[in-house]
Amino acid sequence: MTIPNPWSLVPAAAYEEHLGSAGAGMLSPLSALFQKIYAARRPARLAVLGIATGNGLEHVDPAITRRVVGVDVNLSYLAVARQRYMRLGPALQLLCADAEGVELEPGGIDLVHAALLLEFVDPRVALPRAASWLAPGGALSLVLQLPGGPPLMPATADPALQAVAERMRLVTPEEVRRITAAAGLVERRAFVVPLRAGRRLFAALYALRG
Repeated sequence: MTIPNPWSLVPAAAYEEHLGSAGAGMLSPLSALFQKIYAARRPARLAVLGIATGNGLEHVDPAITRRVVGVDVNLSYLAVARQRYMRLGPALQLLCADAEGVELEPGGIDLVHAALLLEFVDPRVALPRAASWLAPGGALSLVLQLPGGPPLMPATADPALQAVAERMRLVTPEEVRRITAAAGLVERRAFVVPLRAGRRLFAALYALRG
């Protein structure tokens, strides 16, 4: 039996408090990383896996991007994202689904972005699926947490967040490279982003081979 993703039970306010400036301090650097890759790629069709409450969508220009697909397991997060980014109008399509099971059309996306997602899904399933959605010239953007500093999901009295902490598994860049290579992707760029308290992020861009 498939175990539900524990993020589906964490309220939006608790999510933002935990990852925001008063907590892990991840939302601002993740938004900045997304802005950087978005500006470089300027995708006409964008998919964001684990979109949560829409962090980073403020950088999307509807004059450039005619379709934005946001995927998340938590319906309340998607409701917040819809309300915050009404300016995107019908271009914003929000799907309550898991990255391992969501159905997007093959070859229909120019940029797939997933930040701090692979820690909670099976990358052997999610990455090949994401690769199959890429159009010619398309790219997959990933952000991982690296070891070091306090854990992203520390011990907590909140049962929903505790379930998330128990589910989390760090994924190494080497593991991602093996899986993406088998899926026909080539790493075009990769770098490490140091954060406060000794935390580090690994950001990389993978493009279709050929």
